[in-house]
Amino acid sequence: MPPPGDGPAHAIAGIFAAELKVPAVGFDDNFFDLGGDSLMAETLVLAVQKRFGVKLQTSVLLEAQTPREFGRLIASLVPEHPARELIVPVSGSVGQEPIAMIHGITGSALFANRFSRRLKEKYAIMAVRGMGTEPGETPYSTMAEIGTNYFEAFISVTGRHPEVIGGICVGGLLAIEVGRLSHEATGKRPAIVLIDPPSPGSAWLKPMPDDRLTERRRRDIVRKVVYWRLLRDTLTTVGFGQTRLGRHLRKKAYKSALLQAAAGFVPSSYPCDILILASSEWGATTVKDYKGWASNKASVKTVVMPGTHNKFRKANMDAIDAEILTFLSARSEAARENPHRQ
Repeated sequence: MPPPGDGPAHAIAGIFAAELKVPAVGFDDNFFDLGGDSLMAETLVLAVQKRFGVKLQTSVLLEAQTPREFGRLIASLVPEHPARELIVPVSGSVGQEPIAMIHGITGSALFANRFSRRLKEKYAIMAVRGMGTEPGETPYSTMAEIGTNYFEAFISVTGRHPEVIGGICVGGLLAIEVGRLSHEATGKRPAIVLIDPPSPGSAWLKPMPDDRLTERRRRDIVRKVVYWRLLRDTLTTVGFGQTRLGRHLRKKAYKSALLQAAAGFVPSSYPCDILILASSEWGATTVKDYKGWASNKASVKTVVMPGTHNKFRKANMDAIDAEILTFLSARSEAARENPHRQ
């Protein structure tokens, strides 16, 4: 993960490379040493201004001649995104490709620590926790609001658009939404890793005989949201928000709010590469529903592993990580062979 303030360096290094017409630029490569001149400096500064929405003079390159220096300057000018604190670094360092791994129904980021050493050594894993899981936070109310804030928070931390996004359980639906935003911003095909996700449009976020979001089901969810939020706020008001009971009620309030946002949600389909890792408990429904949902421009690979949904991750840790590594490796190889694939 980039040190604080270095996040924009990723994007700026890309701008350096584009303006200088070189394959790649390191964080500490000097603009002028790479052949930059005054005309290139003007176009580069204009590109940076457009990318970050700031006003700069061309002379800024005299004090910030490398992407790292320029990144720190931009970081000092651009306010930190309020959702930045939701991004929790699990592994990796500057230069490694980041993977955004989005929480499940509880909102906790702790699940991401269970990924294998091989995956952690190859990629910079960024866990995403839910807004509303910590004291004083208010959960987001819609999937659009959640997806947009996660997307912007990831860019704020890494300085680049997410290209590999994963999610466990309901986090899979959020991963698809964040991937859509990335595709719209860059035109590139993101890689989406879904770990036993609910089906698109599921009212219960799990396979059920009648999984439609009926008006009765909607009312039941709203009642739960109001009930748990009222209990949470009452205990907080009387000073018991940090007790064991207070923390329990905060979790309940968060889960009900996320359920309300996600129930019945059908993400848009777009060009992307999807890996679905499904439990045998949910697998038949999950595979059928996602293949029916995906557009003809999306590739979908499905792997069904033994186990129930609740114990799926723990029972298949090594196998899940191996499938993710294989999927991402194959995707990288395909990109090298066909760099213009859309």
